[in-house]
Amino acid sequence: MIETLTALLLTFAAPAASHLRVRDTLASLPDSGAVADESDTSHHAVSRTPDLPAPVVTLPPVRVDALLERARRRAPTAFVTTLLASRGDRAVASLPEALVEAAGLRVTQYGGMGAFSTMSLRGAPPGHVTVLLDGVPLTSATHGVVDLSGIPATAIEAIEVYRGASPASLASPTPGGAVNLLTRTSGGVRELRLATGSFGTSEAQATYADRHRAWSWLAHGGWQGSEGDYRYLDDNGTPLEPGDDEMVSRVNARFDAGTALARGAWAPSDRLQSSAHIEFFRRGQGVPGLGATHALTARYASEHWLASSETHARPSPRAPSVVARMHASRERSGLRDTAGELGVGRVDTHERFDEATVSLEAASPSQWSWFALESGASLRAEGARPAAPTAGLPDPPPSHRDTRSAWVDTRLGGAEGRWLLTAARRWDRQEESVRDTRSTGVARVRDTDRTLDAPQLGARARLGFGVELKGNWSRSSRAPDFDELFGIDGAVTGNPTLVPEHAESWDAGVAWTARWADVQCTADWSHHATHARDLMLYERSSPRGARPVNVGRARLFGEEASLRASWRALELSASTAWLSATDRSGISFYQGRRLPQRAERQSYARMAWAARGWTAGAELEYLGDTYLDRANFTRAPSRTLVGASLGRRFGRVGLLAEGRNLGDRLAEDVAGFPLPGRMLLASLSLDLGERQP
Repeated sequence: MIETLTALLLTFAAPAASHLRVRDTLASLPDSGAVADESDTSHHAVSRTPDLPAPVVTLPPVRVDALLERARRRAPTAFVTTLLASRGDRAVASLPEALVEAAGLRVTQYGGMGAFSTMSLRGAPPGHVTVLLDGVPLTSATHGVVDLSGIPATAIEAIEVYRGASPASLASPTPGGAVNLLTRTSGGVRELRLATGSFGTSEAQATYADRHRAWSWLAHGGWQGSEGDYRYLDDNGTPLEPGDDEMVSRVNARFDAGTALARGAWAPSDRLQSSAHIEFFRRGQGVPGLGATHALTARYASEHWLASSETHARPSPRAPSVVARMHASRERSGLRDTAGELGVGRVDTHERFDEATVSLEAASPSQWSWFALESGASLRAEGARPAAPTAGLPDPPPSHRDTRSAWVDTRLGGAEGRWLLTAARRWDRQEESVRDTRSTGVARVRDTDRTLDAPQLGARARLGFGVELKGNWSRSSRAPDFDELFGIDGAVTGNPTLVPEHAESWDAGVAWTARWADVQCTADWSHHATHARDLMLYERSSPRGARPVNVGRARLFGEEASLRASWRALELSASTAWLSATDRSGISFYQGRRLPQRAERQSYARMAWAARGWTAGAELEYLGDTYLDRANFTRAPSRTLVGASLGRRFGRVGLLAEGRNLGDRLAEDVAGFPLPGRMLLASLSLDLGERQP
């Protein structure tokens, strides 16, 4: 099934490009629920959803507000954060640097740039966060935990963060929420950009986009690389004996990543719009190991392509609208450690993973003012050809997972949008056949049928003066992915006995939006709580590896607050989060202890200024102390990182200097992987197209 679907999707999707975008360049996001009037130069985004009947005015200097409005239409009762990944005060694109701005979102890095990185929301494990690229799920049976280093950072333009409940139409809901990464859109962009900096870091990217009548297209290419040879404190594997500590340079940390993106769209009218895109990404890197024990020759490489297309049909405001989507992806990866430096024996693996999905979604007529209904169904096929755990053993037979999904989303509103009730539910029927080869060479077979049921409820009330009250409840499940069942190239030992996780979550809070003359301000506060059963955590299985296990029950709750304000050329954004995440498994040794790799306190603040061709920015990040193990024996101290940037534009040429970790703080993240110290970067950009106002 997987091969047939993949071949069909490649036939129809490869020649074109990209998800549907509204026809205005400023307000161009997939599935936004809005269209833009090309004749309106003030950038009014006209809502097509029943709970936002009036035009939404977006000021050109504050583009992120346009992004936020579209995410809110998709999930009107959820707590949503939108971020610009391609900000003007970053010399080098970095997803971890962009994601840290969102309240309650934690990025965990296993080294410097290009190293394996994951993210969690509200203390949920990384596998509890659904990650999407232009609405296409990257979270899959292959990769339930998405590696941020495997995502092309130069192609990402904006990020939608759904904390807690996420739209049922995106993918199977997970307890932590969802993060939708949006690639560059087709507008009038024609840009060249070069950057360089500390530790042999370099970046080059080029973007060309244009449109003619109903057609629009974009081509983007990017490359990013770094030696990663920063200095760090090596404790020689004896953390309790400081006498043998010394400063050394990271070795075998070189990475190179390249991406190519092509997208195109045809929009003859608001009634019919069609689009497609295809993307290719390749990465090669050294695997340096822990800070105290080097791996000098181990190498890892992967390549990933993704093709996607969709068609929207809106016959009239009185008729239902229909959306048809297709996408397919293939990933190949390989790990070479012929010297056995990673501690898992001699390996030289070659693995392949395939995925293909078709879906159809219908929505009630936009003319309905008090009631809205959306429903859809999809078929998804996923296949894996993993490698044997050690060299000399035969590779196991292919494994696969087929998923049939259906969802329904209803919204009931009244009093001119003053109140809104939502109810959604998604069902995923999975048929799974897992084939695994143990280290002894014995084949292991597991065939499973399961149904994942994910209901959601939400409410919103507008009290006036820009104040909204919101609340959500959801229940969701997550099946173990192939990486957790098979392992991840020597870093994770597979555990085929894992069972699905289950979680019940709720949140409630208030959001506020205000504007006085040139001052614009948005803020929100929320309380959240999650009770999880059969939660998956990673336990150390070797000096460099971990093994996923089900640990029974866990309780997570906390508070989140965020603020964004702008006044003329000045912009301020800040967020803070408090979290309590404790083990409730019933095992006396672990009962009540903090779950590992979850900081109780996390804060971020950024101030930016842009005027008369100059840009300047400063940011501050604080992360509280964390425990690295389930028993709470190993503690990582808190850290505060400071960054700043200064730029100047001369017509179409832009220069920018950026500093990260200016305090040169020596820090480690999880499992003893050191992070870079002070990092200085500079970029040169050339704008060859019409500049945005």
